[in-house]
Amino acid sequence: MGTWIKETDKAIYLMDGAYYLQKIDKTAHTGQVEGETFFRTGQLKTWLNSKEPPGFFLVSVGTGVSEPQPLPPPPAPPLSQGITITKSPSQVKIYQPYQVAGTASTSLVGKTVELYIDNSSSPAAKTTINDNQQWLVQSVFIAVPKPQVRNLKVVAGDASDVATLTLTPYIEDHPGGTKLNLGGSVGSGGSNRASDVRKVQERLIALGYTFANKNYETFVQTIRLFQSIISGRTAVRGVDGRIDVNGRTQRFLEAANAPQWMLMPSRGVGFYNLEVIDQPWDKHDYGIDWMSNVIKAAGIHYELAYRKNREGIAPIAVNDVSLPQGGDTIDHAGHETGNAGDLALPRLDGDFGGITWSDRRYDRPATKAVLEALRAQPWVNKSTLYFNDPVLINQRLCSRAAGHDNHIHFEVMVPPTP
Repeated sequence: MGTWIKETDKAIYLMDGAYYLQKIDKTAHTGQVEGETFFRTGQLKTWLNSKEPPGFFLVSVGTGVSEPQPLPPPPAPPLSQGITITKSPSQVKIYQPYQVAGTASTSLVGKTVELYIDNSSSPAAKTTINDNQQWLVQSVFIAVPKPQVRNLKVVAGDASDVATLTLTPYIEDHPGGTKLNLGGSVGSGGSNRASDVRKVQERLIALGYTFANKNYETFVQTIRLFQSIISGRTAVRGVDGRIDVNGRTQRFLEAANAPQWMLMPSRGVGFYNLEVIDQPWDKHDYGIDWMSNVIKAAGIHYELAYRKNREGIAPIAVNDVSLPQGGDTIDHAGHETGNAGDLALPRLDGDFGGITWSDRRYDRPATKAVLEALRAQPWVNKSTLYFNDPVLINQRLCSRAAGHDNHIHFEVMVPPTP
């Protein structure tokens, strides 16, 4: 239709459809005939001389027609549906809560932000964009097979942004790596220079093997214990008890993640150590920090993934690990080196122990969650998870072994030295 001109009692309008684009007001002409009006033609000339002049002129004077309304302003362009990550960690440790934060456009205020990990179809965490156009989500990783890059994606409406981070396993280097600078071999059949023996004893004691300087026989036995641990054995055997200069035993002794000998943790998130708390007469309370880390990490995994503070569900119940100085125990064929542990079975009443997998009080769903928590730990040996529940064996969560109807057996592997 294009533009056109309309004259009414009050003005002359440049029209576009039913609305006017511009208008020229009529004014009374003083001293002339009553009712006469006039207008200056400069604006009208501009309309008529434009590249696309009005197509016609409609006169509506004296008709009582309503004055037209101005053309409404065009709708404001939609606000940018933007969301931006401004804070995300480059590296996180398993079980360590981490935060992802950012900003969003005003149009997204009050909307939900969802955090997705890798190609997951369900969000790991959610939050709401506040009035200041800011948001923050917090999450935690409860399983990782090895250090790896993970992809984070935040979504709010049709907007999204991405970031990456690297996960690290929970067995960390701990302070205390040290060079021994041995002048000769130490231990069974070694040179055993006094200064070298003292260096090795001091290092072993610093790592928790406080019995290393009791006497020479115990000192050599402690070396054998240490060698069996770093060889992944559950019994003290197959080692020579001698530390050769710059050999594997020395390198592991010097390493920042050398296995520390310690009392196992008594309780924590998702786990309870009945051996330490409830059975003071039974001395299978000791092991290496690698085992302690697995217990703590599996407990957190179990709590976050399954138990979720429900007191009616039994925690992971830790039983035997090893004796105070490791070595032979009449209760087990292994359990000599602090890297193997047993777990009592959870019961439907929220307690644990005193049952087998065939008992009507046995809590199979909780047991499944315990096994899944163990299998999620990068240093648990999946091939030595022993428990005789045929249902869980068929689900490939554990393996059959004689004598394992009433408890779960698990072992930790040896991490690499730095």
